[in-house]
Amino acid sequence: MLYKIISKTKFAFFVANLLAIFAGCSQEDNTRSISIATTDDAMKPSENKLSSVPDLEWPLHNFNLYGSRSVPTDQITPENVATLTPTWLFQHGVIDGVSNQTTPVIVDEIMYVTDSRGSVYALDARNGHLIWSYDVTRLLGGGRREGYIFRHRGVVYDEGVVYTAAGSFMFALDAKTGEPLEGFGDNGQASVILDVLHLKDPTIETAISAGYWFTTAPQLYNDVIYIGTTRSESHIAGGYVLAIDDQTGEILWHFNTVPQDENDQGWEIAGPTWIGGERNGGGIWETPSIDPELGLVYFAVGNPFGDSTKRDGMNLFTDSIIALTLDEGRLEWYYQQVHHDVWDYDDGNQPVLFNMEVNGETVKALAQANKNSWLYILNRENGQPVHPILETPVSTETDLEGEEPWPTQPIPHKANGDRMEPVSPVFPTDIPAQHMEVNTLVEQFTPLGPNQIFAPGMGGGSSYGPLAFSEKTGLLYVAAIDQPFNSGRDPKGYFSAYDPTNGELVWRQIFEGYGQAGPVVTDGGLVFVGAGSNTAGYFYAFDAETGEEYWKFNTGSGVFASPAVYAIDGQEYVSVASGGGSRGRRGGNLILTFALPEKN
Repeated sequence: MLYKIISKTKFAFFVANLLAIFAGCSQEDNTRSISIATTDDAMKPSENKLSSVPDLEWPLHNFNLYGSRSVPTDQITPENVATLTPTWLFQHGVIDGVSNQTTPVIVDEIMYVTDSRGSVYALDARNGHLIWSYDVTRLLGGGRREGYIFRHRGVVYDEGVVYTAAGSFMFALDAKTGEPLEGFGDNGQASVILDVLHLKDPTIETAISAGYWFTTAPQLYNDVIYIGTTRSESHIAGGYVLAIDDQTGEILWHFNTVPQDENDQGWEIAGPTWIGGERNGGGIWETPSIDPELGLVYFAVGNPFGDSTKRDGMNLFTDSIIALTLDEGRLEWYYQQVHHDVWDYDDGNQPVLFNMEVNGETVKALAQANKNSWLYILNRENGQPVHPILETPVSTETDLEGEEPWPTQPIPHKANGDRMEPVSPVFPTDIPAQHMEVNTLVEQFTPLGPNQIFAPGMGGGSSYGPLAFSEKTGLLYVAAIDQPFNSGRDPKGYFSAYDPTNGELVWRQIFEGYGQAGPVVTDGGLVFVGAGSNTAGYFYAFDAETGEEYWKFNTGSGVFASPAVYAIDGQEYVSVASGGGSRGRRGGNLILTFALPEKN
């Protein structure tokens, strides 16, 4: 059953006020902030019980270095979430790009968001009023390859500086004023990818012309920025992991995810796994995680690209999790989730780090879900599976001359030995009967052929949306997409909770649209997540332990961004970006921030 968000009277009042405010805005100003509070432009702390954590910031893309997306705030609970209401809105006015994917960063009562190009907007976190903005549009350069699409997932903050990775550059801005940081690159702009490319080929004019750029928010620890480059489909010669000095913009070390020759680290391991001439792909879509105690940074690496008949072998380190040392970028371990990928099964989202007890012993764990719809739980000290992951025979029959399919794929199993429940279906379901007349259902990992329907499709499974882990519930939360290839139907969103100690699925919600954005879980007992949809971009609140739906809000367009939670003076806020529909549709530009209403 779906619960009502607000009464019809309240909704009509909200819409009427919203339209009135829009009507009064200057058409020359592309940015708009709208306060929906009834007093002094900002909602005062409500008479609801305040959060036991009165002030909470969100300084990193996924909250902390572990990427837990789990916060200790507890003002909003299952008992009062039905009254959760938008307290302010902000629109930056840029609607190009594939969708609005920014995650807010909040420090010192200032929220930092980005548009699809990577431009930064600093807002008053209490009311959404614009403080400053920094436009990168004219600084990105030309020569973009076909297929370049504006998309951006946010900034990172450290010691009074905001960093945004836009185009192929890293920008450093003063957090209070938005002015470029002196000494960082050239006037706050560092050509970090080009600097690395020039080590091999000084004739390259721009990184974007070579197919390299950023889509992800940076990670930052101990004065070093860690970030990965994309895009596999631009036929790049491996994706680069970069470690960057956060004061100067200089490269400290780099690692190529597809080693090209003996000069690249990992060549002795990965080199023999590419036979035929192609060594391309391995872009990185999302932010890494860091374990300071182990001194390791963890990246998820995307798919290989190019003629698959010219890349026989496993194609390392594509579709892999790699663990590198923080100080030198030395490869500590790797785990490949898809061998010789021809299905675009990217390893897209940030690995989440957590500790748990298994058989009475503490395990330093890592979890990451792939676009192949499987959830992988590893020991982050050595990359070994916590529960069995079995190399399972798959079909190798193909009519493509020269193709050499890999005969097995790693399938996760539970502690009891049974196969894990995938995060979304791995065999097509709900295919229209008429569509079935001219197409054939095939098993996952079947080599590509004509008129096939397989699941997950190239746009299905777990995408770039990060996972969340709650120490309070002990559960992992995973968003995924059910969209079989050539299915003839719209996608479905899957949102699931797993017990990582045994691999069991605990609960699941299925909704209309893309389950592409990551969640956030609170100590108030709730988990928030959005749905990417053409018809209704709902933002949901579920019971973190049982999965019961308590609240949903129609944001007006698809939610393709992961939310953030923060607190000021005991008032808890939940903020999310909305904008976008089916892939290929233009993105949106709305930032919505919710809070409990003030009671009279």
